[in-house]
Amino acid sequence: MIQVTLYRDYQRKLQRLVVKGHAEFGEYGKDIVCAAVSGITIGLTNASETLLGVRVHREVDPEAGGLLDCRVPQGLTPDVEARVRLLLEAMAASLQSVADEYGSYVTITEDSH
Repeated sequence: MIQVTLYRDYQRKLQRLVVKGHAEFGEYGKDIVCAAVSGITIGLTNASETLLGVRVHREVDPEAGGLLDCRVPQGLTPDVEARVRLLLEAMAASLQSVADEYGSYVTITEDSH
């Protein structure tokens, strides 16, 4: 199962998004749920880097397969921070659509601080 955790601050602003696990909907290389989640996450992290010049994902141990950890970096101008946050919210909304359709394979939880 793919587990998505959204971390929000006291103002309910998305600060961090962690995706981990594997859907196991289908055989390796043909898993449409995993492909959907990968497409969403890779597309939006690449959009942040390409369009805004901001890297939102952290490098993780390659042995941890199936793990993506994205954060709003500190030190951004308010305008760029708002744009990065919009892309992360778009990622969360898109992942929610997949979870709505394939709830047995993708779950989303929120952790508010």
